[in-house]
This record gives sequence, structure tokens and C-alpha cells, in this order.
Amino acid sequence: MGEISRERKLEILESLGLTVCGSCGGSKQPKMSHCRKCYYALPPAMRNALYSGFGAGYEEAYEGSLVYLRQRTA
Repeated sequence: MGEISRERKLEILESLGLTVCGSCGGSKQPKMSHCRKCYYALPPAMRNALYSGFGAGYEEAYEGSLVYLRQRTA
């Protein structure tokens, strides 16, 4: 995966305040990356990576989780 643009980083940060899962469109809690169903569909290492700080790997972990979840349902 390439460099994440500043604009995309801002979108990812904003998504933490939303109540809609960016993967499935289901309901999620603010400050959570995904809804419960999508979160637990991720491999443990990928779930753990989502606890990285913003600017310290979270953005890459989130983008990777979206790719994984989209491929899984394709």
C-alpha cells in the first residue's frame, strides 16, 4: 500500500467520530474503527494494529483492515 494522502488521513480521523462502519455500513460506536461484526472478522494481528496511535500506524492499519474486509466479502 502506498503513502496515505493528507486528505485521506483526515477522512480516517473523521470516521472515528461516525456511527457508521466504513466497511459494511452497519452501526458502530464512535471512537471505534469498525462495527463489532467487522472488527471480529479481522485476524488478531490486524485487530491489534488498530490500537496504534494516529500518526503512528493507525491510518495504515485502518486502510489495511478495509482492504481485508472488502476482499473477504467480494
